[in-house]
Amino acid sequence: MAKYGLASEIEPGRWAIVDKAEATLRALGERGDIIKTMHRALSDHGLAEQRGADQYLLHGDRVGAPIVGRVLGKGLAGDEMCERLYLIVDGVDGRIHHLEFAKAEALDDIRRGMIVEAAPVVAEPRAADRNIAIVAAGEGGLYRPSRHLDRFRDSFTRKGKDPDAFVRFHVRRLEAMRRAGHVDRLDADAWRIPEDIAERGMRYDLSRGGDGLSVRILSTLDLEAQIGSDGATWLDRELTSTSRTPMAQAGFGRDTASALERRKRTLIERGYASGRPGEGFRAPSDLLSRLERAEVARVGRAIAGERGLAFNEAKTVTGKLVGATQLASGRFAMLEDGLGFSLVPWHPVLDKRLDQHISGVMRESGVDWTFSRKRGLGL
Repeated sequence: MAKYGLASEIEPGRWAIVDKAEATLRALGERGDIIKTMHRALSDHGLAEQRGADQYLLHGDRVGAPIVGRVLGKGLAGDEMCERLYLIVDGVDGRIHHLEFAKAEALDDIRRGMIVEAAPVVAEPRAADRNIAIVAAGEGGLYRPSRHLDRFRDSFTRKGKDPDAFVRFHVRRLEAMRRAGHVDRLDADAWRIPEDIAERGMRYDLSRGGDGLSVRILSTLDLEAQIGSDGATWLDRELTSTSRTPMAQAGFGRDTASALERRKRTLIERGYASGRPGEGFRAPSDLLSRLERAEVARVGRAIAGERGLAFNEAKTVTGKLVGATQLASGRFAMLEDGLGFSLVPWHPVLDKRLDQHISGVMRESGVDWTFSRKRGLGL
């Protein structure tokens, strides 16, 4: 315990234990358990010898920036009574991340081997930021703590609340945002407040980890499957993006960079792109939509044939929502109209529409949906 500063020897044979010893030892034990879990996940994938413990990052349920990588493990964070879940992500930044999620349902669809992005989330602007914006709007863009105090002093006093503490809370919020460069302090009783203070406050909170973590699936396919896929993969989205994900030349980042080069060669060989080694890679602006159409047509015809139906590629689709299927290009809704079968991009609005009759018009931005209880009767 002396090693961790938790005990000191008063005299030979007599030791004094600091008050925080129990909590500190418990935290050290939990950290040790997490590291063992991470090592076990790496071993399951044959990566334990390739990834050192110095690459481990334990985040809890907060991160300051999005983390992109491959899921190596998923499980309960803590004992069996704990509702939190963890993910172990082999990041493209060359590090291994342990992330915790308070809402277990957020990970319902997450499986090992998927490519995901975990990011901080802020549900809405802070009440303090909204209050500051309201006060500043009436003062020509200036927030004055004294004016704020005048507004609430009487009502707070009648309710037995401390108006001074309430205003000091807002000033502390402004001090934190000033250090981040979002507001300016003019003097002891004047702050210059930008009109978008609520949005700036959300960005500030995101940089500090937000209210927890969200996770979204970037690809259900591993890198090898994406390289040879005929659909619009995550690798393709990275290749065509104007703001590509930063990747380290180590670990999964190096693996992904290699996969991107191999995917380029595949696209060139199949006529979707052009270029030669050392001459660059050139892809048409509609590469993703061309790949998606090709995969949807192939899978759609196969599923339609199994059901004894014709496959429809019309811009207007209609039919009964009979399920969903996961393609390299993403998740797609399966529609039947008795004679034909269609595959259209899935949207969360369809989550509770299974077995219902729906109609939609395909557009570049997505699908405009119309729902009805049965054909001809609108809601």
